[in-house]
Amino acid sequence: MKPTLADQFEVAAGLASGISRYAASLGIDSDPIARACGLDPSRFSIIGERISLDRVCRYMEALALISGDDLFGLKSAEAFERGASGPFGYAMMNAPTVRDCLVFMGRNLQKISETSICTLEIGPRAAHFEWTYSPLILRRAQFVDLGTAQTFNHFRAILGDDVRKIRVELERDRPINTNLFKRLLTPHVSFNAPVNSLILPTEILDRVNPQADLRLFTMMSQQMEAIEPRRADLNDPVAVVRLHVAESLSGEPLTLATEAERLGMSPRTLQRRLTDAGTSMQSIVDECRREMAERLLLETDLTLSSIGYKIGFSAPAAFTRSAIRWFGMTPSEFREKHKTVL
Repeated sequence: MKPTLADQFEVAAGLASGISRYAASLGIDSDPIARACGLDPSRFSIIGERISLDRVCRYMEALALISGDDLFGLKSAEAFERGASGPFGYAMMNAPTVRDCLVFMGRNLQKISETSICTLEIGPRAAHFEWTYSPLILRRAQFVDLGTAQTFNHFRAILGDDVRKIRVELERDRPINTNLFKRLLTPHVSFNAPVNSLILPTEILDRVNPQADLRLFTMMSQQMEAIEPRRADLNDPVAVVRLHVAESLSGEPLTLATEAERLGMSPRTLQRRLTDAGTSMQSIVDECRREMAERLLLETDLTLSSIGYKIGFSAPAAFTRSAIRWFGMTPSEFREKHKTVL
């Protein structure tokens, strides 16, 4: 599979090993599915290895479809070995309190699965932890389910039945049956939220972890703190502009001037950098629209008008004209000809 803009976001490869293990327990040979999604299964067990978050999400969505189970991600959390995510997992297991666990997540979640939002606010009554991913990660419901279930496994080891006091809000569509979410997470779970959220009452934040190893938690925390968040190279303004354009297509049109201001340089300097790279602001917008149009047509069931809006067209006719220029056919013809289960 050719690289995409979404491949710039990565996740710890160890997370994929548990996914494969759970698929095997269902009698599914997941290696061919992984390869079809552009993943190399031999890399899943390499400590410190990082792979495309978007492709892991596609992998999970494909396995959910093949297994006929929209709760595949939620259930697969039980197949993960302790510490599969390396220092992050071991730190979570050995956090002295729930508060330490939350603060650690706030500082480090972005380093094991690159998020676009990851915030923690602790108020007088509750702590709010929110996270979401780049809009370029189109199919992520199963991955979010998995991560949320893993987090609850850590909380449950500290809180026992009091884990039920936590509230959860998830971006994903409401499943037909919510009983397993309520059993594996909390009765207080809701769906179709703008971002994913955990809301914990302050009364449970200082609960002591009976399994904590303070020295191991400190060592693992230091290892995670030493990892620099990996994002687009700020020394390459072309890459930064391309990523920002792709993530912002549905908003106000981006211009050379606004991008230059965001990057702290003059429009003339940015124009020169784009020209030296053999491109322009208009070309980048068109390239990003084309890539996102292709992905949305093939990987989602959104209507053509919704896709046109998401990539910045105000009228369906403009989207159709561009699709004919890009693909040599209309959007509906392209979707019919190329769409697959993956």
